[in-house]
Amino acid sequence: MRTMTADLAILGNGPVARSLVLALAGSPLRVLLLDTYPLTQARPRLTERTVALALGSRRLLSRLGVAMPLADAAAIQTVQITQQGIRGQVRLEHSLLNAPEQRLGEVAGLETLNDALAVPLARCHTLQQESPGPLQGLQWFPDRVQLDWPDLRVETALTVIADGGHGGLARLASLRRMGWDHNRHAIIATVSPRQPLSGIAFEHFLESGPLAFLPIGNNQFSIVWSLRPGDASRVLDFSDAEFIEALNRQRPPQLPPLVVTGPRSVYPLFFQRLWGEPDQRLALVGNAAQTLHPLAGQGYNLGLRDALTLGALLREAAQRGDDPGGKSLLSDYVRIRRRDRLETIAFTETMNRLFSSPRLPLRLARAAALALLDQIPLGKRELAARLAGIHLPAQSAVPDLAMGGSYVG
Repeated sequence: MRTMTADLAILGNGPVARSLVLALAGSPLRVLLLDTYPLTQARPRLTERTVALALGSRRLLSRLGVAMPLADAAAIQTVQITQQGIRGQVRLEHSLLNAPEQRLGEVAGLETLNDALAVPLARCHTLQQESPGPLQGLQWFPDRVQLDWPDLRVETALTVIADGGHGGLARLASLRRMGWDHNRHAIIATVSPRQPLSGIAFEHFLESGPLAFLPIGNNQFSIVWSLRPGDASRVLDFSDAEFIEALNRQRPPQLPPLVVTGPRSVYPLFFQRLWGEPDQRLALVGNAAQTLHPLAGQGYNLGLRDALTLGALLREAAQRGDDPGGKSLLSDYVRIRRRDRLETIAFTETMNRLFSSPRLPLRLARAAALALLDQIPLGKRELAARLAGIHLPAQSAVPDLAMGGSYVG
């Protein structure tokens, strides 16, 4: 059995894990990136999966050395929020923020983002990478964590779980969990409208849940359609013509009729939070820490802020010669990230629950609230800034990452 040692071992090889490595570039810390994807399975190319990058995340990625804009990324200049069957909408324009980028964010392919992160990653000379597959054993001691695979043992001062929450590490690491099933599945597909329509993202609320249309260029939208599990299975089996017909019955009226669709996939929707204890020498980032409903597109954006906050704290600790897995550092990380995480979770869960109720009084109240909000520039600006990731709670700021005030523009 081989044995390796590191100051920091990161379990995962997705965008959040790679972002953390880049946040540590140039530090003296010895970083080991461990891909935990099963060795016996062919890794799928998730060409239909997209990532909504908030404007704040775009700026942070540029600081990490990622070439922006990403290849084939499509700008989100306007977000339109509506609900089915009743008038009343909110329209958020990029001009609310006076941002020089003239966008609230952008949409890129998940694989495109991962590939873009790989370019500066190749220049991280203190990084070692291994692909041992799923973790088999984990033990923590006062001064280290021991990670075991059939033919590899890693001893590290700090283990970061950044596997997207899908690696089954909650049991191995004795993590605490809070969460619930939304009893919904999301249909993912690419569609094209009859007339070109660029730069607009639609968030349309149905009785079954949100239906999102994200622009991805080439006169196409990536959709996330929330349905009850039985309905999702039925829709997944539709022919292309049947699928387009069903989607056209549900689309927001401001969107031109849809005429073309691509491959479809489905995944369950749920919420969960996972956390360990500070003396376990474990830190959780991204979906491994919190899995959100996709309606606001905040998953990677929240995970990127996790990664950069942890990276900043680790760099400061390295400069002082402190233990990277020390209880004080991990307590600070949890404390600094708490407010941003809780506000984002509360926003997405509340929006999903409030706008999914079919009761007529609530639907009328929502329509009135949307119409009122659309007439209040300050309220729209606050909402746009939060969605764009440039107005974060002061308690969540790290000096290295401070963005010059409440807004950037």
